[in-house]
Amino acid sequence: RVSVHPGSDHCGEIARVRACDISPEDFETAYVNRGMPVIITGLMDEWPAFKSGPRKWSFDFFKKEYGKTICPIDTNGAKEEIPLKEYLDRFELYEKLPSGSPIPYLRTWFFSDDIPDLAKDFDPPQHFHRSDAFKKLPEDLQPPFQWLFFGPRGTESKLHVDVWETDAWLGMLQGVKTFTLFHPAHRKFIERDGNEWADLLHPVDNLKFPNQHSSFAAQADLCEGEVIYIPRRWPHHAVAQSSSISLTLNFAPIIAKSGILRFLKPYVQTRARCQALLGRKLKARDNLMQLCIHGGTIKYGDLTELRGGQTEIQVSEEEAIES
Repeated sequence: RVSVHPGSDHCGEIARVRACDISPEDFETAYVNRGMPVIITGLMDEWPAFKSGPRKWSFDFFKKEYGKTICPIDTNGAKEEIPLKEYLDRFELYEKLPSGSPIPYLRTWFFSDDIPDLAKDFDPPQHFHRSDAFKKLPEDLQPPFQWLFFGPRGTESKLHVDVWETDAWLGMLQGVKTFTLFHPAHRKFIERDGNEWADLLHPVDNLKFPNQHSSFAAQADLCEGEVIYIPRRWPHHAVAQSSSISLTLNFAPIIAKSGILRFLKPYVQTRARCQALLGRKLKARDNLMQLCIHGGTIKYGDLTELRGGQTEIQVSEEEAIES
């Protein structure tokens, strides 16, 4: 088993609820509005991606149906693009790497760029999306915050807070992952210098994080068929205890609208202008999409993606955001 070291004097379990026992409205009130993490079971039971059938997402399914798809593999920051089947076939080799070796990881894969049909295999749960501000936008302007993760045992998502401090859910299609979450008020105990986080796969570094023991951590193994809700601003960490496939979507509940708008307004305006200049919908992987999401200045290299001159557009989507 991969050991995780929260380093906290206070470590609790993440509660579990059954989807059939709580309505989307009650779930939003009890968990989303309060920003409380929870694991919910039964949400994926009827998805083609999960239930037994020809579209069930297994390693064999992806090898057979999409094995030739080129995927971006990350090895401790180094990028490599290889066919999906070739990557999946290496899992046994990766799991034999010496302890502490970086493990190649297909993480935050914008699968909708490469295999858009996969979106038909799951239904984003209303427990999370009933008041999602992103869904108020035209489809071609919605943030591309949905990703797939494939990896062997030991692949890790280091401590972080999600993009735009959004809420998120993650469903386990295959395997088991250990999740560790920290209350937002305790972020100061596990982060320093703006973006250096505690390493949970090693014992606490008391020189860098002398107060980590004062943090409050919540931890659980997320198993096949379960979905974890990760509230906005909660730092979190995940490590695979077995070869795994997981799907995650980020969303913007009405309770967090004011915080999200400061990111969403410039994103919508920039993306709409880029798409007008480009003459097509931006792909999630485009350099310009990263500019839209994270802000910044269009550089000369980015301009090679554009064609034609300046195009005047009307960004009426702002009305949708504020409705």
